[in-house]
Amino acid sequence: MKALIDSDVLLDFLDGFAPAGEELTRYRERCVSIISWIELMAGAKTSAEEETRRTFLNHFRILPLTAEVAEETVILRRKYRIKLPDAIIWATAIVENCLLVSRNRKHFPANQPGVRFPYRR
Repeated sequence: MKALIDSDVLLDFLDGFAPAGEELTRYRERCVSIISWIELMAGAKTSAEEETRRTFLNHFRILPLTAEVAEETVILRRKYRIKLPDAIIWATAIVENCLLVSRNRKHFPANQPGVRFPYRR
């Protein structure tokens, strides 16, 4: 199964939270939105942390912001009134036919097909 992993799950893994690691092993193809890539890289506090994050993210397929993703983002923002970064991440998952894996129940509707909340933290 192909999954787009949200920033919160990626950060949980980097923090050593075991359920995040277990979740990542479930998927044959793991992808990350360019938005999550930016969030993780911009959040690095030291050059060593930046290098660790860059190396980690190299194990994922980085999905770009395309015109098709932008169109889907507009639809999601209008329908669900979610923040732009979250809408882009979700739209990327939809366009790329990925399961969206997040623990962000606040920003993504729990009853939507194609969205998975694997654990709470």
